[in-house]
Amino acid sequence: MAAMLACGAATADVIVTGAYSVYPTFTAPGPGDTNLGGNTLGLGGNGTAQLLVNGGSRLIAASVRFADGGTGIATGLVTGAGSLLTINGNGSTNRLELGAWGQGSLTIADGATLDARADSAQCLLGPQWCHNFIGNAAGSDATLTVTGAGSSASFLRAFVVGGLAVFRPPIETFTFGTPGGITRGRVEVLAGGLLTTDGGSIGVAPGGSSPLGSERSFASVVVDGVGSIWRVTGPTLGNGSAFINLAEHANAWGTLDVTGGGQVQIQGRAGIYNGINVGSTGGRGDMRVAGAGSAVVYSGDAGYLQVGRNNATGLLQLQDGGQVSGLFYVAIGRDGGHGELQVDGAGSQLRIDGLGSAAANGVLTGPVLDVGRNGTGRVTVSNGGRIDLVATTAQPSGTALNLGREAASSGTLNISGAGSVVSISAASVLPGGGAGEAFNPIMRVGRDGSGFLNISAGGQLILDGQAVSTATNSRSTSLYIGGTSDTQPGGRGVAVVTGAGSEIRLIGTDSYIGVGHGPQSFGQLTVADNALVSAIGMNVGRSGGVGVLSVDHASLSFSGQQSGSTLSGAFLSIGRSDGTGVATITNGSHVTLVNAGSAGASLNLGGTSVGPGGDGTLTLSGASSISIQAAPGQGAMTIGREGTGLMRVKGGSSVDVAGGGIFVGRLGGSDGTLLISEGSSVSANWIGVGRNRTAGGSMDGGTGTLVVNNSTLTANTIVIGTNGFLGGNGTIVGAVTNYGIFSPGNSPGQMRIDGSFTAAAGSRLIMEVQADGSGGWRTDSVVFGNGTALDLSHLSVEFRFLGNTDPNAFQASGGFNVDTFFQTSGGQGLDHQAFAGASFSARADGYQFASFSFSANGGAVFTAAAVPEPGAGVMALAGLAVLAGVVRRRRR
Repeated sequence: MAAMLACGAATADVIVTGAYSVYPTFTAPGPGDTNLGGNTLGLGGNGTAQLLVNGGSRLIAASVRFADGGTGIATGLVTGAGSLLTINGNGSTNRLELGAWGQGSLTIADGATLDARADSAQCLLGPQWCHNFIGNAAGSDATLTVTGAGSSASFLRAFVVGGLAVFRPPIETFTFGTPGGITRGRVEVLAGGLLTTDGGSIGVAPGGSSPLGSERSFASVVVDGVGSIWRVTGPTLGNGSAFINLAEHANAWGTLDVTGGGQVQIQGRAGIYNGINVGSTGGRGDMRVAGAGSAVVYSGDAGYLQVGRNNATGLLQLQDGGQVSGLFYVAIGRDGGHGELQVDGAGSQLRIDGLGSAAANGVLTGPVLDVGRNGTGRVTVSNGGRIDLVATTAQPSGTALNLGREAASSGTLNISGAGSVVSISAASVLPGGGAGEAFNPIMRVGRDGSGFLNISAGGQLILDGQAVSTATNSRSTSLYIGGTSDTQPGGRGVAVVTGAGSEIRLIGTDSYIGVGHGPQSFGQLTVADNALVSAIGMNVGRSGGVGVLSVDHASLSFSGQQSGSTLSGAFLSIGRSDGTGVATITNGSHVTLVNAGSAGASLNLGGTSVGPGGDGTLTLSGASSISIQAAPGQGAMTIGREGTGLMRVKGGSSVDVAGGGIFVGRLGGSDGTLLISEGSSVSANWIGVGRNRTAGGSMDGGTGTLVVNNSTLTANTIVIGTNGFLGGNGTIVGAVTNYGIFSPGNSPGQMRIDGSFTAAAGSRLIMEVQADGSGGWRTDSVVFGNGTALDLSHLSVEFRFLGNTDPNAFQASGGFNVDTFFQTSGGQGLDHQAFAGASFSARADGYQFASFSFSANGGAVFTAAAVPEPGAGVMALAGLAVLAGVVRRRRR
């Protein structure tokens, strides 16, 4: 070959040396332009041979076979501008077999051309083969190189790299291929070269009539350098797919590297799927696109990219500015496969922005990314990489990203590092919205299977839905973490957002986050270490699902108002529509709900107006805060609407419902509890405990409990319903009306009220007394601010003596008077006239009152005797019962 190169520099030649054949009719090739007609040029056989076409020379043959025998070695070089190797055989033969069985290499260089698409109509004759193999039989070794600007090689029909054909007796009368052999096939497109094929099978299954099944295929394609292109066009003849398959069998390993500014172009046909499988049918596929300008570019219809399908293993790496774009569908881990996608480095990008036509896909479909579709998938976006799903037209369904799509699926998405972004967006196509408007993005983490979302170190997930939502044609921008349907069983989703700059952001129209949405679904969202999650609203535990929310030194921001059929304002709902939700907000976290619109803003535990029922629990601790900002009267916090709600506010935390209301046990049948402790504060305009606000005032609701310990509750109006309870040893600032139970202190303790107090008919005020064990007494008391307006005309006071406390001893101490229990902030007792209409009663755990009366002026008058403990008489009766049983047994 060195000699050929030397002479090629000065002359135009077609030179064949070594062992070669031309058949069926021999025609000598060279030294100048040569047309072998319908003959095959065989190079090497079981020997060695060399082919040189240079200096603008031309060689035409029906077929060219390199190393037809198992021990053959054949090389070829077509070099120089104008130099041309044309292969134009009919459908009764393969056009190129490079390394048919032995070792073969062919280089197209320096502007030369290999044209194996010539006279394509000939391929419709006979069996219609015209295939091309870079390594055909098992045991072969082959390399095709296309290098240099202007150099090109083009093929039609099959383009197979790493074939594993075996034909042998007794099935055949001849032997071709090494049973159990290993084939190595390589294709290199370098330095501006162009390779054009109908499709590509890179690493295939054992074939022929008689393989052992243990044959192995190792196949690779490299496209490297600016201007280097592998162009896949789909069938030259017919309407098939433009495709590349890496590793089509469990015995195959196929790789594709696109580097240094090289490109792979998938030029798809209309009405059919076109794309790349990285690992299929049990094989191992690896694809890498690395470096600025390096790209896989799809054009045409229904472009797809599947990594790890049909029990295969696949890896796709986009690195250092490598990009893939123009396709409509990507699956990472499908149908029993294991797939992994890595998008790493600034400029690296997967852009899913194509369409799948109805002719190709059954229905017009926009961008979709499935990570784990009946398989296992993992995607990592890091160090400034991006994945963008971009919809600019209307389709019957919106652009979607699914992690763990089917029940037997597992999908993981990791987004890590500043500038690392996964973005899902949809543009409006119909001003004002309507039936023809586009659909907004949807993302499901654990739709039916298991999904895992991890965002860290400044990574971002952004859903941007700009399609207009109307009451009759709603368009939601939605993120589901565990499940997706109100009626169908859902999967398991876990999402973690951690670190400064890390974010989940939903913007645009009708944005919604559901955590544990749907029957049997489970969702968990953790937001930590200065991370942020934002949307219009979030449900935690919905429609039979279970949701868990944890916010640790981080922020939730809910703002705006939906415009679709629901018209919800900013909201956080924990346990609705018979779902179960548990939320923990701690360590200096902040939650804001802001909406100046007509739908207001709300925090809901245990049901909502559009999703009644449920069980919601929220703990706010560690100097954390919740702020609800809405138009006057439009902000609300409901703890138990029709369902069950429990909220704890502790550790110096705060809740502010500016100008709005707080409802604890809002509607009949509900059960709500609000516990405020450890220096915390809760404020609103109106608070109902077992009481609901109406246009004309208020009405009884469900069962409500509000306890304030060492904390402050502030509102203009506080109403305790018939089934409501207010207690604790904190401070209440506001006007209190009690229809239920008011129990100041905390077994026992003191409650301060800076505001008016009205005891409505049927209400009760419970005062507890307990001996301190040292001859003293601890009593409940209520302290009213100076000048407070009091209406105690229907006051009913019940004194309770706890444990073994002796009412007689307390009476003897001189403390059983109204001034012990009722005081003003200056330390004085109340005007006794305030108790003129009050009634009093007493009870004790260890004493029985025979009579009891109490007046503000005279104090208590009663007789009380200790309740005897079970003593000798009771024990004697028990002993007699045992003895009687023994006697009966003896008589039997």
